[in-house]
Amino acid sequence: MPTTETAERYPATLEEIREILDKLTERQAEYDRRWEREIAMREVETARRRKEEAERRKEEAERRKEEAERRETEDKRREAEARREEDRAKWEAARRKEEMRRDAKREKEWDELRKKFDRTDRQFEKTKALIEANGVQIGGLNNSFGEIVEHLVGPGIIDRFRDLGYHFDDIKERTYEIPGKKPGQIKAEVDLLLENDDTIIAVEVKSRPETDKGKKKGDISHHIRRLEILRKYRESQGVPPKRILGAIAGAVFYDDVKQAVLDAGLFVLEQSGDTMRLDVPKDFKPREW
Repeated sequence: MPTTETAERYPATLEEIREILDKLTERQAEYDRRWEREIAMREVETARRRKEEAERRKEEAERRKEEAERRETEDKRREAEARREEDRAKWEAARRKEEMRRDAKREKEWDELRKKFDRTDRQFEKTKALIEANGVQIGGLNNSFGEIVEHLVGPGIIDRFRDLGYHFDDIKERTYEIPGKKPGQIKAEVDLLLENDDTIIAVEVKSRPETDKGKKKGDISHHIRRLEILRKYRESQGVPPKRILGAIAGAVFYDDVKQAVLDAGLFVLEQSGDTMRLDVPKDFKPREW
């Protein structure tokens, strides 16, 4: 018979052996089920990661595509801007060249006019001094200056103002006289007077207009005073009120004088070839008296 030690080590019955085998089989089955679940979970996780990776790669591809398109668009924009800048530079260079050409031509014409009217001014002063020295009336001299006004300023002046919306049929007066209170007294004279139903433009003509110099009043101040006298005279006559505007015409205009005329709210009529040019900046607003 087996000993007690042998009986503890080896089951004595077949049932015990079967029980042990069943337990081993059950453990194996449980192990297999766990492994299958683990495999299934790994497969699900792998599929999820692959899906996420595919989506990431798709997003990256789209991002790269958008970046490439953005860079292409930006390159085209820069190229277009560079072409526009080049065109602007060419246009500006051409404009400056043409402007320099016109300025040179204009300066040449001004030099010729300066010489011409300097000679006229000197002759005028000599004649005036001679006549005054002999106590002779200077009517003939006034007539000569009237001819200068008529031939230098008159032609085209109506057309110049018509371009600005001022419509005049004709020059109403050449050397318009404003009478004083005493009989025969002339308080002021206007070289050219344009008038329609609602507007008057009084034009003072000078060969070379001048501004104030110290206490000495220049042509601008004198013309403003002349316009004030014209307004008061019309008010005293009880005539219908009209807008009174002023202009100064000159054969030679220095830049500072021209600016001073415009700042005073007066039109600038400047010699240009054989006619007058009406110089009106965009921001110019004429003053009314």
